[in-house]
Amino acid sequence: MMVGRSLGSIFDQLERNTQIGDVMLEVNNLTTPYVTDISFNVRKGEILGFGGLVGAGRSETIHALFGLDRIEHGEIYLEGKRIEPHSPEEAIAMGFALVPEDRKEMGILPNISVRGNISVTILRSLQNAMGSIDLMKEEQIAQKEIEKLNIKTPDSDKLISQLSGGNQQKVILGRWLETSPKVLILDEPTKGIDVGAKAEFYKIICECAKSGMAVIVISSELTELIGLADRIVVLREGRLTGEVLREQATEAKLLGYAMANNG
Repeated sequence: MMVGRSLGSIFDQLERNTQIGDVMLEVNNLTTPYVTDISFNVRKGEILGFGGLVGAGRSETIHALFGLDRIEHGEIYLEGKRIEPHSPEEAIAMGFALVPEDRKEMGILPNISVRGNISVTILRSLQNAMGSIDLMKEEQIAQKEIEKLNIKTPDSDKLISQLSGGNQQKVILGRWLETSPKVLILDEPTKGIDVGAKAEFYKIICECAKSGMAVIVISSELTELIGLADRIVVLREGRLTGEVLREQATEAKLLGYAMANNG
C-alpha cells in the first residue's frame, strides 16, 4: 500500500542485467570453524542469493571471504587468481565490499555526519599534499552519492543517526560504491526498512549488477531472494544443500533445501 503496488510487481519491473559475464568469484570447499565444505561461484554482473534459516551459516560464509573468520580449508579465487584474505583491510584492497546485517553495530558511525560515513573507506585518496583531508573533494563525493542513491538528508553534515533506517543503509552502500568493488556483499540489505525504500534498494542492486559487479545478497525473505537473485544457493547447519535458478525457484523448493537432511 505504501508504494501503490505489490512487491511482486516491483520485481517484475526491475531492469535486470542480461549481460552476465565470466566467473568473478569462485569458492571451493571452504571450511571454517562455522561452515563446512562450501563451494559456489558468482559471475560478473550476476546477483547470487544466499538462503537458509537463521543459523544456517550464510553470514559466516561471507565473514570468511571478508577476512573476519579463519579459513581452515578450501580455496578462493577472484578473477581466476587465488586469494587468501586475512583481514577486512586485505579483503577491501582485493575488491570486496560488505554491507553488514547489523547496521547499528557494524555499519554506521552514529556520531559522524553523512559525509564522514560515506568517505571513511577512501580517506587516503582524499588526503592532500599536506596530509590532511581535502574537504571540498570529500563534499563533492558525498553529494554525488546523496544524489545517485536518493539519500534523503537536508545536507551532508547531518548526523547519520538522525536519518531513517533506509537512508542510513543507502549511506553505507554509497560508502562501499566509492571503493569500486568487484564483489558487493549485501547481508540482509532491506532488514528494518519500509517497503518504499526496499523498492529503491532493489533497483540500486540491479544497477550494481549491470555495472559489472558480482553481487551476493543474503536474505531471510524468500520472496526477496526469488524476485531479485539470478541464482540462489541455500545453506543448512553450515553446509550448502541446494542451488536453483530464479526461474525454477519456489518458496517450497527453497524451504525444502533449508530443512533438508544432510546425512
